[in-house]
Amino acid sequence: MLAKSICNRRCILTSSGLLLFASGTFFILFFPIIFQDILHEELKLRPNSRGYDAWVAPPFPLAMDVYFFNWTNPEDIRNHSTKPILEELGPYRFIEHPTKVDIAWHDQNATVSYRKKSLFYFDEEGSNGRLDDVISSINIVAVSAAKRAKYWGYIKQKGVSVGLTLYEQELHVVKTAAELLFDGYEDNMVLMGKHMMDADEIPFDRVGWFYTRNNSADLIGHYNVHTGVDDINLLGRMGEWNYKPRTDFFEGTCGMLNGSAGEFYPPGLSKDRPVELFTPDMCRSLPLDFEEEVSVHGVKAYKYSGDRRAIDNGTLYPETACFSAGEIVPSGVLNISSCRFGTPVFISYPHYYGADPFYLDQVEGLSPSKEKHQFYMALEPTTSVPLDVAARLQLNIMLEPYDNINLFSEVPRVFLPVLWFEQHVVMPADLAGEISTALTVPSIVRLAGIIMAACGLAILLWVPLECLFFRRRRVASGCKDHAALNGARSFALVAEKGLLHPSEKNGKPLVGAIVLVDKLLPEVAEKQSPGQSPPAEPESCPLIDGKNATIVKS
Repeated sequence: MLAKSICNRRCILTSSGLLLFASGTFFILFFPIIFQDILHEELKLRPNSRGYDAWVAPPFPLAMDVYFFNWTNPEDIRNHSTKPILEELGPYRFIEHPTKVDIAWHDQNATVSYRKKSLFYFDEEGSNGRLDDVISSINIVAVSAAKRAKYWGYIKQKGVSVGLTLYEQELHVVKTAAELLFDGYEDNMVLMGKHMMDADEIPFDRVGWFYTRNNSADLIGHYNVHTGVDDINLLGRMGEWNYKPRTDFFEGTCGMLNGSAGEFYPPGLSKDRPVELFTPDMCRSLPLDFEEEVSVHGVKAYKYSGDRRAIDNGTLYPETACFSAGEIVPSGVLNISSCRFGTPVFISYPHYYGADPFYLDQVEGLSPSKEKHQFYMALEPTTSVPLDVAARLQLNIMLEPYDNINLFSEVPRVFLPVLWFEQHVVMPADLAGEISTALTVPSIVRLAGIIMAACGLAILLWVPLECLFFRRRRVASGCKDHAALNGARSFALVAEKGLLHPSEKNGKPLVGAIVLVDKLLPEVAEKQSPGQSPPAEPESCPLIDGKNATIVKS
């Protein structure tokens, strides 16, 4: 029974050790792959996916801050010895509630189409100004009309000059913040143009930088993006914009729809590859290069920022020359006039951050700062989920002279900042904590796998050591039994050969000695299993020399 119990115990220990070691090895080697597959399935965009509701309508409001540049000396524009003096006003904060509308799924190519619709509410408490603040700014109607006539003949240019005078156009306008942004303002020259030109050339009846953007799904166009269902590496990538696979505003590779719409990126970021963001306000994709690792609410993130390459026009990087759109200017501004109905609008970072000093020298009142004016995105590297996004862009108007248009005949060529805006969104701490918790699962499972494998290996090593230990104990116990048996046998041999002391040959002592031998022999035999032959005498067991035996009388 003892042998059977020991055997069962060793079998249980061996099985447990093998199970622990195999399970631990499985978790160490294969769980990261399983976790990655589960993560990819969760990231794919479907109507029933975990992130679908947040994609349709973000669970937290977004804030957009707008800063105006109040032009304080427009009367000195024709005095070439005086620079335009600008005064920054703001921020004028608007709370945005975006949502996706007209959603259509295309299973044949794993894409989804939609439009964006946003409601903007003015946040007076978060603003440093009121919507009725009066602001002096460049007259974009007059500038657009003159720019359109730049390559016309003399007679047509003079006609534009007469029209500007007839409609009492000036180089600047004085309007409220609300009029310059969402409300817009009426202009008689715009109303006249709508009657004389096609609707596509002058699509608006009022003038305002964000006019028709509020509660409208048409201004920023129709999107088609990949859902990642067929290929996770295409997640969030732009497929079409306004029903076309490229834009018509830039030639060559500059017209390609690269990157994401800004909401999804393929998992597994690389520091060597830029992150590209398609911006409808610029009608192009903006590449952001890796800058550094940062922490957002305790979660590690890769920070990608816009550098000089992102806003170059071929001056520094030849491959960006197709973004110049015919205007050869120093690096730091992008010509998007073709995207803005011919208005000479140039995009830059706020306060000309990262641009050629040429632009800062043209005006007064700007002070670029990395902390305030850098365009960047901080993404969690495993899931590529945006944790901290600061989208900051500045609108500038190129003012240049036209000899045959009186209003512009004596003005200098200058890039005049009008406003800049930012949308700085940081993921709430509770959502970032959920991402952090989910990302710790592989590490926890790996640690548990290491512990299980170590325990299993320890058990497997203990079983043979235990066997060796008990074997030595059994050998030592057998030696003692054999020593007693040999002693008894030696005694009997001595008695037979008459080697006992004469005084002990006759009488009772001899009888007592024989009785002692009779008692010893059965006791040794009882320790052997029934039917088991006596074990071979080990060499280490001592034999008692009969000649030196000492008989103890009973």
